[in-house]
Amino acid sequence: MAEKINHGKSKMISSYGGVGSVIDTPDASIIIETFDNWGYPSFYEQNINKHIISDDRLVNRLRTRFPKLKHLVSIPIEEDGWKTDVQPQANYFPKWFYCPRCHRFMNIKDWKKHWKGRQEFDLQCFNPECKGEHLEQIRFVMTCDDGHIQDLPWEYWNNRITNPENQGRTDEEDIKDEPKIVLKYEKCCDNQELYYRISYENTGLSGIHIKCEKCKKETTLKGIFGFAQKCDGLRHWFGLKEGVPIKEECNQKATVKIKTSNSVYYANTLSSLWIPDKQIVHLTTEIRTEIDAIVNDEEFEQKDLDKFAKRKNIPIEIINQYLDGADIAYVPDIVYRKAEYDYFLNKQQPDDKAIKFRQINVKETLSGFEKLVKIDRLKKITVQTSFTRNEPIDTDSILIDGENYAYKVKRQSVSKNSFETRLLPAIENYGEGILFVLDEQKLKQWESNDVIKERIKKIQAHAEVSDWQFHKVEARNLKARKILIHTLSHLFIREFEYVCGYPMSSLQERLYVSDSMNGFLISAYDGTDGYLGGLTKLCNNLDKLQNIIISALQRAKDCSLDPICYKNEGQGVAQLNLAACHSCTLVPDTSCEMSNLFLDRQLVIDDTFGYFNSLR
Repeated sequence: MAEKINHGKSKMISSYGGVGSVIDTPDASIIIETFDNWGYPSFYEQNINKHIISDDRLVNRLRTRFPKLKHLVSIPIEEDGWKTDVQPQANYFPKWFYCPRCHRFMNIKDWKKHWKGRQEFDLQCFNPECKGEHLEQIRFVMTCDDGHIQDLPWEYWNNRITNPENQGRTDEEDIKDEPKIVLKYEKCCDNQELYYRISYENTGLSGIHIKCEKCKKETTLKGIFGFAQKCDGLRHWFGLKEGVPIKEECNQKATVKIKTSNSVYYANTLSSLWIPDKQIVHLTTEIRTEIDAIVNDEEFEQKDLDKFAKRKNIPIEIINQYLDGADIAYVPDIVYRKAEYDYFLNKQQPDDKAIKFRQINVKETLSGFEKLVKIDRLKKITVQTSFTRNEPIDTDSILIDGENYAYKVKRQSVSKNSFETRLLPAIENYGEGILFVLDEQKLKQWESNDVIKERIKKIQAHAEVSDWQFHKVEARNLKARKILIHTLSHLFIREFEYVCGYPMSSLQERLYVSDSMNGFLISAYDGTDGYLGGLTKLCNNLDKLQNIIISALQRAKDCSLDPICYKNEGQGVAQLNLAACHSCTLVPDTSCEMSNLFLDRQLVIDDTFGYFNSLR
């Protein structure tokens, strides 16, 4: 399949979309192929220039894991797909479809055999009596910890070995503990003709039947989530080689998931805010690709580069800085963000059209805050490096080397060239935002309270018994100020929806929290609903902004699930939230950096120990 994908660029690099993800389209689900298949020119060709996104700070950070990385390349948007040869590629997945009318059930390659001679395959049943009925796609897939994904062995599903463990079991026992399914891995007969029928009376898995009309052998999907087998190592996102999916050896166990389950795909993305001071000046994208072409020539000599530098009047040191990278040491995410935090708080407006901001001292105006930074224009670049299945990983583990990697799930690269890739896919967005900085002196005094420390320990205790390593890693160094600032960010996002013209899903948080950072950025970007300017205009009237903040805090005290929510000792995934639920604190997944976890309203508004307990 090589068809145009009608998805916005933000959905091509996000928590739920990107290389290796299974996404729904109006016709069927598809799996996004590696960007190597999208048609980008080579990194040293001049026509790569129009696709390059420049951010030397981010590229240098990525080079700790991708030492040969040269450029970030933009995701083509829909209208660009008609003008260039660069276009996201995908193929149908899962591969098994059935007709809702006649119930015939086959792999897509077998459906296609009945449509030979047609220019296009329209996912329609070939049976004349079905009158072109649109095919339905199976909704089950199998994934493993190494990041592979595959179909279930449907051709063998109705040919099971009778398992003694299942005999004498009651329906209640099956619900509590899935019956074990053992397949023969042989077709039921030589002339197999499978049909997939769904009962309208029994809506459970036992009401879905797979039957061969030739030999009449039949079974249901009861127990499907207890089925597991050795993984086939299929990498469907790499496309096909001689008509067969590319694969690698894998010794992991593949288990069954619903294709739309969150655990099927976790994109590993890194984002960066543009800082002019951290860029290599004097080098346009055209000059960079000329340098790449010179160095990539088989007959390259250093004198060729010296001549080029002299001709272009560029210091050779600048060229070497581009080729070697300014700093290829591993940079933890907290250090990377500190550069942004310090820049917005301490620098003045630069001579750069990509960014426009000013600091506002609000210590005497907004209780609990020290500064605001009104950012009328900012640029954010987001890049995808890899993905995992079955479990997410923390941000620092995206680029960390193998020896320090603490997870059982494997990072699968978005490129066939893995860590040797010269390019990585990225998106560039312009927008606006407000950076809120809390009062450091008040914050230190507040977080010394023993009651607050005990609440943090509750969350950490829940994380330690979680099945996910991700939760343990995030909770180990958890500080009260992070939960406070994260919760406050959510409360503001929910309130701003009413006053700034953006829906909640269009607002995003970026947390700046450490021993030397105590702020959060709320921003919105082009391409989102609403209008640019609606967020930063809130800074024009600090009295009005104070009232908005008070309104957010008062709304946080009025959860429809109180007192149950407010007094909860653990709720949400792995019980990692305390006084926080969908009714009062949670925001859309696209808005939150921490998967809507590590939240607690009590730290913000409690009458005794809340940070804003004196604000009414």
